[in-house]
Amino acid sequence: MRVASTGGMAVGAALLALLTTVPPLGAMPLAAMRVRALPLAAMRVRAVPPGALHGGQAGPLAALTQTSFVKEWQQGPFTQDQGAPIAESSPIVATLDGQGPSVVVGDRSGYLYAFHISNGSAVTGWPVNDGGPPIDSTPSVAALEGSVMAGGSALDSVFVGAGNAEYPDKGGYMGFGPNGSPLWDTKIVDPGTDAHPAYGVQASLTVADLQGGAPDVFAGSLDQESYALDAANGSALSGWPFFSADSVFSTAAAADLYGTSQTELVVGGASTKGFALGQIYAAGGHLRILDSRGGLICSHAVDQEVDSSPAVGGFLPGGAVGIVVGTGSYYPGTSDTNVLDAFNSTCGLVWSGTLDGFTGSSPALADVQDNGTLDVVEGTDNGITGDVWVLDGATGAVIWHSFVDGRVLGSVVTADLTGDGYQDILVPTTQGVEVLDGMNGIEVGLLGKGLGFQNSPLVTDDPNGTIGITVAGYNGNNEGVVQHYEIPGSNGGEAVGAGSWPMFHHDPQLTGTTSGLPTPGTVSPCSVPAEANAGYDLVAADGGVFTFGQPFCGSAEASKLAPPVVGIAMSPGTGGYWVADAEGGVLNFGGAQLYGSMTGKHINSPMVGIAARPNGLGYWLVSADGGVFAFGAPATYFGSLVSRHLTAPIVGIASTPDGNGYWLVASNGEVFAFGDANLPRSTLPKHLNAPIVSLTPDVATGGYWLTGADGGVFNFNAPFEGSMGSTKLNEHIVGMASTADGGGYWLVAADGGVFAFGDAPFVGSMASRRLNNRVVSVSGYCG
Repeated sequence: MRVASTGGMAVGAALLALLTTVPPLGAMPLAAMRVRALPLAAMRVRAVPPGALHGGQAGPLAALTQTSFVKEWQQGPFTQDQGAPIAESSPIVATLDGQGPSVVVGDRSGYLYAFHISNGSAVTGWPVNDGGPPIDSTPSVAALEGSVMAGGSALDSVFVGAGNAEYPDKGGYMGFGPNGSPLWDTKIVDPGTDAHPAYGVQASLTVADLQGGAPDVFAGSLDQESYALDAANGSALSGWPFFSADSVFSTAAAADLYGTSQTELVVGGASTKGFALGQIYAAGGHLRILDSRGGLICSHAVDQEVDSSPAVGGFLPGGAVGIVVGTGSYYPGTSDTNVLDAFNSTCGLVWSGTLDGFTGSSPALADVQDNGTLDVVEGTDNGITGDVWVLDGATGAVIWHSFVDGRVLGSVVTADLTGDGYQDILVPTTQGVEVLDGMNGIEVGLLGKGLGFQNSPLVTDDPNGTIGITVAGYNGNNEGVVQHYEIPGSNGGEAVGAGSWPMFHHDPQLTGTTSGLPTPGTVSPCSVPAEANAGYDLVAADGGVFTFGQPFCGSAEASKLAPPVVGIAMSPGTGGYWVADAEGGVLNFGGAQLYGSMTGKHINSPMVGIAARPNGLGYWLVSADGGVFAFGAPATYFGSLVSRHLTAPIVGIASTPDGNGYWLVASNGEVFAFGDANLPRSTLPKHLNAPIVSLTPDVATGGYWLTGADGGVFNFNAPFEGSMGSTKLNEHIVGMASTADGGGYWLVAADGGVFAFGDAPFVGSMASRRLNNRVVSVSGYCG
């Protein structure tokens, strides 16, 4: 684990002392976890030039100048947080009592403040203190059942992460009621093999309905685990935590990416070179899409950490759903430094732009040009000053970029400040919050003069109907300050309406998501990544396919496959599946692409199985003599057994969690490892009651299960959740599929019977139906 220490305060007009790195501690048995170091901020105060016309367009407020912004109230400087003031925590809006909306923000002394927007008065019961750990995460809010005031209006509870890169050894996930009373305090449970555990949560908690109609929260941590929790009590949801393998500073976006009425989570993360739980990690970072049960749908690796928080919306060509995110600065000089990347909803890179500084701040999606489309707005930091970039969302082409005097360490927000129909941009810098005309980047105002900001401002529809702007930062004595401005005569509702991005990560739930998501039912089910659904597919020897919880994308019964069919493999990242026959023929269905087959080629022994690459970009076929045939982009061949004498035929192949290796298993239970596949030290009993029919990886541990034809299950570095070994079966077992968290699995029999264990849901079987031929294989996913 890498740790950080304070760099000390500057002399004179002192600024918030940020963090510098120290050498890493000892190596960790799991993939090494590290926390990032933040750059030292510097603040210079400047005079503001006269305001410019707002694009020269007429409107309710045709011109903005410095005098357009009237400071209504200020709280602070806070003497109780001197030296540890408001830093990366952004102000957010919440309804906590009957006196209208309030602003909530945290500081590095562990305080959460709440002030009424109307007059700046403190909300009764606030501020609260978390007991000491710094708060750099932005509060999120949601109304929980039972939190109502007289008249029936709902009140918000507040959720926050505690601990940061300087203090990774304390903190956790916390919830507070509308009156500031503690609701819960959930600590990270670290892997027992981690010699340097961390418990801080610097990422913000995204609110979403993940598992059943009530608010949940999700955030990564500074450790190796990411948690989804019940917002009412802080308990971990089924399937969580997700092993993120390194620190997460990125706040997740939450969106129904595939029109399935289910919520997916999109989050960045860091990666340190190493090997953990069956996966090889390179130095750099990841963008990941997770399902609501903690399963990995897809990921994209880069050579720089991804500290930026993703933004999601319909900004790609044709209004298709896209994900845009910056990177970080931890690994100097890498190719993905200063980069802004746009992805589709299956983690495919659509465009990438290299800007003029670090892109650790989080992008906004907004209609800056008043043309009805979403542009991408990003602030950059070059270590001395900063820039703001507006890019065409569809192509990544630069629309304009503008210099700002201060460093941009926080994230930009947007709002229509004049009613002209397009978004203006508020840029937090170490020298105040600059207000830029969205059409051309000309500065029209400076808020928070004499203060530094490393977070995001908040734009609200104030109780009096005007535009409100709240900024929360620190002064030269490292004391927190909150200021609230209004624009007299403006329209607050219009300012924060469609096309705006008025606060950090878009909304008080921090979903990071704006317009353009698919309407439920409009996306072809067979193009939805298989991991986004919970269920399994069975295939019979004649090519018949039977789906449960997964979409039916076609059958191979009337195809040109040569019977018998021997296997089925779902495409995890693209949707659909492949079906393979004994002669090496392969058919693709749904979103699964055909990468080749052995049709028409000589093989020494019949095929017995097929395994998909975890990214969905290929597959392997295996023959009874141990021959392995790799297909994909690129093909990944790690070796075979064709030159070895086998004491029993090979019956299956399975991919390692990262796709950089595979296992072959013989009917006598002998396992052969290739690439990064490992062999646990445990051994099978000398005498087996029935031959082994399959090997199933446990993605959560890097181990695996072997399954016998009699329903016996043998676990190797994977949990035992039960078996059918002592039960009389109508037909023998032909295979197993597991859930993503390793907490359950399904056994499938030749008559189509399905037996669910652990947290694997039973969603149907063919046991009571007449089959034309026996079932031979199963493929399944469930986060």
